[in-house]
Amino acid sequence: MRPLHVVLCALLLGATACGHSARVPSLPASHGHLSRAMAHYLDPTVEGPKLSGPTGSPPGDSSPTIEVEPEQAPSVFAEAVQALSGTPTQEQLRQASADIGAACRADLNEACDYMRTRFQRPKRIAGQAPLFPPEAMLNRAMAIVVLTSRLGVDGQVRNIRVLESAPYGLTEAMIASVRTMRFEPAKLAGHPVEMEYVFQFNTTFSDVTLTAQEELDWARTRTELFPTSSAAWVHLARVLARDKPEDAGYTQALAQLNRLSPEYWWSATELAWLHAQAGRYVEAEPLTRVAKKSAPDNPYVLETVARVAFHRGRCSDSLLDQQQAIAKLPSEWPQEEQARFKSALAEYQRQCPSDAPAPAPAPASAVH
Repeated sequence: MRPLHVVLCALLLGATACGHSARVPSLPASHGHLSRAMAHYLDPTVEGPKLSGPTGSPPGDSSPTIEVEPEQAPSVFAEAVQALSGTPTQEQLRQASADIGAACRADLNEACDYMRTRFQRPKRIAGQAPLFPPEAMLNRAMAIVVLTSRLGVDGQVRNIRVLESAPYGLTEAMIASVRTMRFEPAKLAGHPVEMEYVFQFNTTFSDVTLTAQEELDWARTRTELFPTSSAAWVHLARVLARDKPEDAGYTQALAQLNRLSPEYWWSATELAWLHAQAGRYVEAEPLTRVAKKSAPDNPYVLETVARVAFHRGRCSDSLLDQQQAIAKLPSEWPQEEQARFKSALAEYQRQCPSDAPAPAPAPASAVH
C-alpha cells in the first residue's frame, strides 16, 4: 500500500490554493471551465486543476460591511490611506480596511487596486504535521477537513471552527496540527492585521484516481453533509463546469456558492454569464462588478462585463471591455476562443450607434 498523503491548503479568504503549473485548456470546454483555466494560466498558484481545492472571498474583515456613496468614495479612500501611512491602532486598521473596502464597492477602482496590491498574505513559519490515526491508514481514508479560524496579529491561530469533518479521528488530528502552527501575520500597507483564515486538509492515496462520476458523487455528498461550506459548493460547481455545464444543478451550485462567498470572482463571473445567456442582464450586472474588482485581468471576466454592459445600453463600456479582453488573451490560447472573442466585438461594433464615443485603445497584452 502506498503511503497516505495529506495536502494542506491553508488560505486567507481570497488567497491562493496549492500551486500547479499553468496550462492551456483543450476544447470543447464550458465558459466556467475556461475562466478557471485562464486564472490558473495567469497565476499558477490559483484555480489549479484539482477540483476539490479550496476557495474564498477577497481579504476583508468579517465584521458588518459599511457602504458609502460613489461621490463620497474618493475622500473616504484618501482618509483611510492617510491613516495607514502613520502608526494606526488595531481599531484604526480595521476602520481603514473597512473604508477602503467600501470605496471599492462604490466602484472606486483605485481603492480596489490598493486592496489587491497592498495586502500581504500570511506565511506559515512553524507547525507540526498531522499525526494520522491508525484507523485512517487502515481504511485508506480519502477525506477532506475544512476549518475556519482567526489569525491574530501575533501569528497565533484562534477560534477554530469545523466546517467539514472527517471520520477515523482525522478531524481531531487536523485541529491538533493547526494548534501548533505559527504564522507571519497578514499585513495591510505593512501593518499586521487580524484576518479570517481557512484551512483545508485533503487526504488521498497516490494510487487512487476517481472517475468523473465518482468525483461528482463525492462533491454532491459534501454539499449534502455540509451545506454551509463554500469549499463543498465550489467543488460541485467546478466538477459540473468541467463535465456537465448544462446540468440544472450547475446554476444552483453557483448561486449557493455566491451566497456563501459573495466576493469570489469565479462564481460571480459564471453566474453573471448564465444570467446573461438567459437575458437576465439586470441580475447579472452587480455580479460583473464584483468579478471585475477581484479579477480585472481575466479575459473571461472582461467579456462577461462587456456582454452585460452592451445589453444594458452602455456601448462605450462594452466596446472597451471587449477590446481589453481580446488584448489580454494569451497568443497560445485556443484559436477558436480568440475568434469567438473577436466575433463578439464585431457584433457590438455593428449594433452600437455610430455616434457612440470611441473607446480608448486597449493596452497591448503582456502575456505571450
